[in-house]
Amino acid sequence: MTSLGVFGTDHLHIVEIVQQLSAAGARVAAIGATEEAIGPWLASRYPDAQPARSLDDVLAAGVDLVATAAVPVDRASIAVAAMQGGADVVADKPGATTYEQIEALRDACSATGKRYTVVFSERLSSPAMAYAQELVESGRLGRIVHTVGLGPHTLSLDRRPDWFFDPARYGGILVDIGSHQVDQFLAFTGSRDADVVAASIRGHEQHEGVEVLGEMMLRSASATGYARVDYFTPAGLGAWGDVRFTVVGTDGYLEVRHVAQEVIVVDGERTETVACADRPVTWAARLLAGGLMDQDHVFTVTRICLDAQRRARHP
Repeated sequence: MTSLGVFGTDHLHIVEIVQQLSAAGARVAAIGATEEAIGPWLASRYPDAQPARSLDDVLAAGVDLVATAAVPVDRASIAVAAMQGGADVVADKPGATTYEQIEALRDACSATGKRYTVVFSERLSSPAMAYAQELVESGRLGRIVHTVGLGPHTLSLDRRPDWFFDPARYGGILVDIGSHQVDQFLAFTGSRDADVVAASIRGHEQHEGVEVLGEMMLRSASATGYARVDYFTPAGLGAWGDVRFTVVGTDGYLEVRHVAQEVIVVDGERTETVACADRPVTWAARLLAGGLMDQDHVFTVTRICLDAQRRARHP
């Protein structure tokens, strides 16, 4: 049984990460809270887990895997130290906020032989996305030539921590939530890499450090894609964001609708809408079994996001 340690609880995504890994068979052995709300609440859900004041305390519990959703700028250093301490790492997105952090993570993976994984939850935790990816891989849509990813979120400034107001700490909107879109583009088009053709960002009118909209156009050897992420989801939706993802192939197209957890598919024979809410989420089981994603995919996603963020700030 995999022994799981937690260090870095600054984003609510850590709750889902731990819940999924625990449900897949991992034993939560130690929890180190790095803020005063999420971490203590999470620890209360796993009373057998040892309390930890540092990453060293977590590693001393003999864990095989460390999960982190620390402040984004801190995630890479935690991951490097955890790998050097003998554990694999699973991190919330974004896993890194600078090019130097990517290289440090690469070096740590190479030197230690440990795995480093980032949970791109818009794809990995969505049953509809999983079904859509199965359709694409089956060849039903033909050769994939284009994607459109729309990732709106709620802003909720009154509930945001201090680091959300400083792009140096969260990486910028295209590094943070834009990582979902780049992950999806690469995964659905089968691309190993992509160039940023164009990118732009829009700042909040009252809070200089808050970026509220980001766009990017991507091009790989086989496909092109457009992505928009923003914080303009209105309260009337009743959900954190009406995420949509469209895949265009030579023989058909599909659209994933996140709120409804459904996939609309159109090909040469018919149009159908497939309800996916009851399909299982399997990323945690695949991770614990030694799979999930190619190691280079994680680093490539982050590097493309950094390229887009830099291009948007310095056109």
